[in-house]
Amino acid sequence: MKKENKIRIAVAVGFLALGMILSNYPGSLSSGLLSGTFAIGLSMLFASLYKHFKYGEGIEQDERTRKVMYRALAGSWFATLILTTVLMFADRFNIRLDIRGALSIVFFFMVFTFSALNWYFEKKEDI
Repeated sequence: MKKENKIRIAVAVGFLALGMILSNYPGSLSSGLLSGTFAIGLSMLFASLYKHFKYGEGIEQDERTRKVMYRALAGSWFATLILTTVLMFADRFNIRLDIRGALSIVFFFMVFTFSALNWYFEKKEDI
């Protein structure tokens, strides 16, 4: 296992342990902070284990994967700009969204379009 992945896993376990220790003192911290600590630990742990099982000791990026990622990011960014324009027109037609709803739509749309475009460009032969 790469040293970088070992460090990430150790930090993730540290966040999980901190969350477990803090959960023994109810009322000292808000539940949002406690669940955030667990979420950070779990996401770091899963991401590190995913990278380890996917790449192992091999290289993680080369020129093609970087090019695919940049192309997917550019496409996702452009699609998000179109989405923000659509959301502005939605306001013009009296479709009301609070700020949390609008930001959630934009965030999940960006993540979804990046993932979909990255998958599409990975499958494409010539890029």
